[in-house]
Amino acid sequence: MASNTHWSDYYAGQVKTYLEKDVFPAIGKLPIGAIKASHLRTIIQGVVERGAPTVAILIKQWSGQIFGFASGEGLCDNDPTSLLKRSVKRPRVRHNPPLSWAEISGFLNRLDEDGGYRTTVLALRLMALTFVRTVELRKAQWVEFDLDSAMWTIPAERMKMRQPHIVPLSKQAMAALKELHALTGGGQMLFPSYRRPGQVMSATTLNRALERMGYGGRFSAHGFRSTATTVLGLLSYPENRVDLQLAHSKRKKNSSRAPYDHAKYISSRRMIMQDWADVLDALARGDSMEKVMRNFGPLSKRRTVLLRVTERE
Repeated sequence: MASNTHWSDYYAGQVKTYLEKDVFPAIGKLPIGAIKASHLRTIIQGVVERGAPTVAILIKQWSGQIFGFASGEGLCDNDPTSLLKRSVKRPRVRHNPPLSWAEISGFLNRLDEDGGYRTTVLALRLMALTFVRTVELRKAQWVEFDLDSAMWTIPAERMKMRQPHIVPLSKQAMAALKELHALTGGGQMLFPSYRRPGQVMSATTLNRALERMGYGGRFSAHGFRSTATTVLGLLSYPENRVDLQLAHSKRKKNSSRAPYDHAKYISSRRMIMQDWADVLDALARGDSMEKVMRNFGPLSKRRTVLLRVTERE
């Protein structure tokens, strides 16, 4: 674990938690060379039986990495997880589903009234406007924001890819931040916990708010990313710019350009983020898909301006 410096704190904590809960109590005291496939099969089947097949797959994966490392260090001769290839049936992957085109309007118009505490409402609004990962917003600090330049720089240690990430802020995002600053700007964090001073909003707060709004089991806070991806894709926005704004790095890790990707195409990304905020406003007003496509689609005046910028970049 110490050698995996690219892991986020959340992911490293997840690995440690499940190993300590499910693996170490059963085999933690055994010499690693004495551990057999039968030991691991019992652990994995127990996790499956408690209704957590995805966790079982992860435990098998992490165990395999441990044995691979141990083999390279001369501590064992083989990887017993190689004999467990069919021990867990991989569950159907259910990605975070987006809000449908028709649902976006209802969500935005109900948010102020039904979203709960004002800071929770503003957090959900900023999730929709910035489509960052939930943890990136929850743990945001005011020092990361350059409000004069309308720019938010998320530090590398809080990013999944361990690279800093720039989020250009639309006028609507700036308005939400201005209101939020009046509520929490006297402290360090944008979203301090109400119940636990010194800590941030819990990981479940936003999803519980969505559950109260009637979206439980079909939409989560992380789903704003897929919502933005889907709608911007329907409107034919440049995929490489949208991917960069999502912090989906497709560049090889050893590329000399990789550390600078976060600052790439900022001008066009700023325009896309403002367009996205304006699209949300249009949908909240009840504009038809035809009208939105006319105003923001590939043949719109706004797209013509964006294409000129992308050509210069």
